[in-house]
Amino acid sequence: MIGGLLKLIGGLVVGLVLLGIAIAVLGMIFGVAIGILGLIIKLLPFLLIGWIVLRIARGGDRHRQRIRY
Repeated sequence: MIGGLLKLIGGLVVGLVLLGIAIAVLGMIFGVAIGILGLIIKLLPFLLIGWIVLRIARGGDRHRQRIRY
């Protein structure tokens, strides 16, 4: 009887530890995803402006013929 009770308590402790680890890993993944998303949102206007400036500065690159050696 006591052995069965100790097995039950041990199983519950192991289950709680594994559940805590799983929740911690999910929280870490969620936190990293939110951090990357925040970084992208902050950098996106600068990347868009830079892309537009490059498109304007290069102008008609598509119409130039490439020199073949």
